[in-house]
Amino acid sequence: MAAGKKIGRTLYLHRDAIDALPDDTLRIVASAMSSGPPFEWNAVKLETSKLSLLQYQDFDAHAFPVLLRARTFKLPDFTFTDTDYSGRKNPPILHRKELLLAEGDARRPAFSAITALAERHDLFADAKRIGTREAWGRLVSDVGLLIDGPRLRHASFATVERHKTAITRYDLSAPVALMLKQGMLRPEYSMFDYGCGLGSDVAILTKSGYDAFGWDPAHKPDGIKREADIVNLGFVVNVIEDPRERADTLRSAWSYCRRGLCISAMLANQANVAGHTSHGDGYLTSIATFQKYYAQADLISWVSEVLGEQAVTLGNGSVACFKDKELEQEIRFARYSRISSASIGSMRLARTLRPLKAAREVPSAITSALWDLALSLGRVPTPFEVDPETSSIIALASLSPAAAIRSCVAGFDRAELEDAALKRREDMVVMAALSLFPGSPRYTTLPPSIRRSVRYFFGSHEHLLDEAREQLRALQAADFLAESFRSAVANGVATINESALSFGMVSEERLPIGIRLMLGCSELVSPGFSACDIVEIGPARGKLKGYVCSNMESPLPKISSRVVVDLARFSSHSKDFSDRVLYTKSRYMERDTPNLERQLSIETRLVAHGVVDRYGNGPEGRALSAMLKSALKR
Repeated sequence: MAAGKKIGRTLYLHRDAIDALPDDTLRIVASAMSSGPPFEWNAVKLETSKLSLLQYQDFDAHAFPVLLRARTFKLPDFTFTDTDYSGRKNPPILHRKELLLAEGDARRPAFSAITALAERHDLFADAKRIGTREAWGRLVSDVGLLIDGPRLRHASFATVERHKTAITRYDLSAPVALMLKQGMLRPEYSMFDYGCGLGSDVAILTKSGYDAFGWDPAHKPDGIKREADIVNLGFVVNVIEDPRERADTLRSAWSYCRRGLCISAMLANQANVAGHTSHGDGYLTSIATFQKYYAQADLISWVSEVLGEQAVTLGNGSVACFKDKELEQEIRFARYSRISSASIGSMRLARTLRPLKAAREVPSAITSALWDLALSLGRVPTPFEVDPETSSIIALASLSPAAAIRSCVAGFDRAELEDAALKRREDMVVMAALSLFPGSPRYTTLPPSIRRSVRYFFGSHEHLLDEAREQLRALQAADFLAESFRSAVANGVATINESALSFGMVSEERLPIGIRLMLGCSELVSPGFSACDIVEIGPARGKLKGYVCSNMESPLPKISSRVVVDLARFSSHSKDFSDRVLYTKSRYMERDTPNLERQLSIETRLVAHGVVDRYGNGPEGRALSAMLKSALKR
């Protein structure tokens, strides 16, 4: 049997798992339920000549539920006696509650984590001392633990008030907006917001027609907890002070997802720890909440280690793991795509060139959606690629998908579609080249949407791989890189200083293919590299330096960390900085940035006054602040 807690010849089973019982035993339980007046129960106890219906406290709300009432039947005549434990000072309690559930029950990982923590402290060593509430409470307290509703945790963390971390939002949170933008969360997918706080994301998505639901231990303890296509664990792990519980929470959220899990946390370069107190591996804030701040690479490494799946960067502070490997490939592709779900939403709709020739007018909602789809693919879509929502609108308009597509494409600027096709083709070469680079994940098949594009643009997958290999070989040629550098500078997205190319990662989509390929390879060598704010390539061939900065909006941002990647040796190393200032921000700014002139003026004055040398070397932040204060007093 795939469910049930066995003690000798006695079996305990949760009501949700009784379908696992043999048919003859199920009939006995059904007969007991119909014998006598109604009785509330959530567990059954099966013995050789007895059967008991048991009412424990809610399994979801109590780490070790107390037995409230029992109805015990003698078999086979079904005479029974009722016992009320609810008024007793020291009632029986239940341990290892996960064993009463079916193996596939999504609650088992979280419940098992409670048992694991108790086992690590040897709380089950003496079976004679663990059966009642008072004795169990003393044991738990003696080893420095605390029972806190549905959780078992360290007593030293009891002062942390996690519920205060929830905030009221009127827009989607950054992680959910990012999933929508990158195509991970789609209209046809359900979403479970695990640790939803006050539920703003769920409310906004539900209002927009999505199947979204949430649960939160503090604010929505009665919320829905069930499987969904996508699970959002947004800014949850960073507020859990117990490292083991943090990992157990991640595993529990993973158990609920069918396709993918998004994990988001606060990053160290975004943190202001003034007024915080060190606590464990993080900080206690002034309002008694806990915060652990991650580096992007550390977040990727931790999630990958706990789940046994390589995490993918979605954005700064957000990573994802996938059970649906086709969806994973699509998201990885979108990450390196200039024409993708990430950018289509902001595209300007091309102007109509001539009247539509369809027999009936095509609604604007259809033309807009189909044109966006065409631009994202770089080609005319097939009817099979039209999303369900648009297909429904097409059907309501009494149109065939093929007719709607023809009308849409006929009415818009083909030049824009041709430009999108060139970008899409280049994106696919980048994707294929990265799949050949050491350390890249291996997939058995490509998603259908990518297979169709491969056939359309290249004829076959092998032809695509031939072009990808050629691009990888070209990276070894000095002339190719020199031309890529010149192209990036000519496009106004980078500068060259001392034979090194400098640019901001916000310009990634505008960079030449060779540089984009180097950035993708760097992410494979050092996961999290794509979350850097600024990058330098060279002067040594195959070496890249990525810098993570705080407050990039400032003329003088702070550099939090640096990672150096050597593509030739497939190696990397990193270094953290406590007070380093970026004095040459202009090198990494696009030439059409509105405040570029102001930035150059600031940097010129710093050099003129001897604060910074011409290479951009200057004092640390505290020394700079002292210098500025001294100058103001004069």
